Amino acid sequence: MRANRWGVLAAIVIGFGFSSLQAAEVTVKNVHLCCGACVTGVKKALDGVTGVSDVNAAQAEKTVTFKAADGKAVEAGINAMAKAGFHGAATSEGKDIKFPESGAEKGKKADSITVTDLHLCCGQCVTGVNKALDGLAGMSGKPECDRNAKTVTVTGKDIEITALVEALNKAGYHCNVKK
Repeated sequence: MRANRWGVLAAIVIGFGFSSLQAAEVTVKNVHLCCGACVTGVKKALDGVTGVSDVNAAQAEKTVTFKAADGKAVEAGINAMAKAGFHGAATSEGKDIKFPESGAEKGKKADSITVTDLHLCCGQCVTGVNKALDGLAGMSGKPECDRNAKTVTVTGKDIEITALVEALNKAGYHCNVKK
């Protein structure tokens, strides 16, 4: 009889947990979508992510939307976008969603910084990076973008790593700091 009570209690707890999971609409604004290949890239990144459906990438609005079956699907979708090099201001059900961390240490500076995993499908993407980093404190010259390696390297004197990452994120690019 005791085992039966525990079984009923477990079923109630499990049932309550699953009932609180609801499908959600996710909106990511200010994503770098300069061309059709960017649109295809973000759709490809989200294709096959468990629980993610109805992906739409609006190039003119720089917005990506998708439906997520539950909280895990929201996180998986955002992580897939980040892994593919896309970033933006994400919300779901009125709540802000954070993208994965870049590995930048607050307050740390360097004379040469390489960031990886950016979506750099075309010359317009490279132009977008150059524009985003124009005037970055401490940087000398232009960023060195390697489209094949999906990296950007900046050089100069005492460049704040978080400022570099934040500038790229603001322009719609996700990146990871190369260690």
